Amino acid sequence: HPGVSMASGEPNGWEVFHHLLRSGELPPRLCTDAYLAALAIANGWRLVSFDRDFERFRGLERLALR
Repeated sequence: HPGVSMASGEPNGWEVFHHLLRSGELPPRLCTDAYLAALAIANGWRLVSFDRDFERFRGLERLALR
């Protein structure tokens, strides 16, 4: 589709992910959220979601949908 492309992540995304996992008590159910947050943080992307659990990730630029 014109104007749409596949994003590729920065290599340091794994470092950010591991930092988020170690930065506090994170329930196992939020590991996927931590990965998505790390990907967005490492690449300077804004994450758009209905999920309020993303509020816990410092440094994450997000747009909360209602």
